[in-house]
Amino acid sequence: MRFKFITAVVAAALSVALLGATSASAATEFGSNCTANRAEEGTSFSTIQLTQNGAPTAAPTSGVVTSWRIRLIPVPITVPQQLKVYRPTANPTQFQVVGESAVANVSGGDNTFPTRIPIQAGDRLGLFGNSSIGTLFCAENPETENPGNSFGVFPGNPPPGSTATVAETETEVLVPAIAVIEADADNDGFGDETQDKCPQNAAVQVPCPVVALSTSASARKTLATVLVTSSLQAAVTVAGTVDLGKGKTVSLSGGTQIVTPGAFAKFTVLFPQKLKAKLKQLSRKRFLWLNLSSTTPNAVGPPTVSNLKLKLKGQAKPKPKRKAKG
Repeated sequence: MRFKFITAVVAAALSVALLGATSASAATEFGSNCTANRAEEGTSFSTIQLTQNGAPTAAPTSGVVTSWRIRLIPVPITVPQQLKVYRPTANPTQFQVVGESAVANVSGGDNTFPTRIPIQAGDRLGLFGNSSIGTLFCAENPETENPGNSFGVFPGNPPPGSTATVAETETEVLVPAIAVIEADADNDGFGDETQDKCPQNAAVQVPCPVVALSTSASARKTLATVLVTSSLQAAVTVAGTVDLGKGKTVSLSGGTQIVTPGAFAKFTVLFPQKLKAKLKQLSRKRFLWLNLSSTTPNAVGPPTVSNLKLKLKGQAKPKPKRKAKG
């Protein structure tokens, strides 16, 4: 491949190459911070960084590429480029194309572009330029004069989902791209730091919602019925306690159900034998308090709890009145 200057002026100050560096946040950066100064005009090809200083340029962690950076020498035009992500296969010359960014217009100096590309540890970075200027790379400067720097060349622009075969390998060259990888705890394809406000729930990227519960209850002789509605689909657990007096309590369970928004879920709370016996002994003028709780977890923060107090009347039969003596 014939290297061509994309401008007659090379930047006076060139940065050193970067591999696997980590920023101050939890995000991970990897790639090369070299200053692009070459392109192959009139030829359509994509690149993949194979080695840098003799070491494989593999993604050090899995997650989502949320942004990428590229640095270009001063030029009076913009140069369209796409970040490419490749995955090694069993064949060392073949790579699966797993993702690409939107086309970004690169200008002279430092450029940062947002993107969203899922990535796995071991994946590689590359570039493609879809204009007559071609694909940018770094060559023939102090940053690249190392035979351990190499990239592969693919003809054209292999699309995501395809398998690309390296047509040729060049040494003492670098792909001028750095990818920023963020963790993706819920595997929803959004970076947990800047793209996903609720990394605990794959269905939600906005701030995690808090479930709201509404409950009502009624009692019969041997059981209580609890009706529950929820603002979101949620697993709701109903339980209760009754103070029997003299330091004794009994626990009750209504089980767990999935409650869907807009629908009533009916929970049946059966009275244990101790409670039924106590109510049968208790005068009908007296009562016990049943403390009921309906609980559902939230993606973050404490669970949502709806509490109710239900009066359980005594069930003792009234004593028969004695007849007065004649």
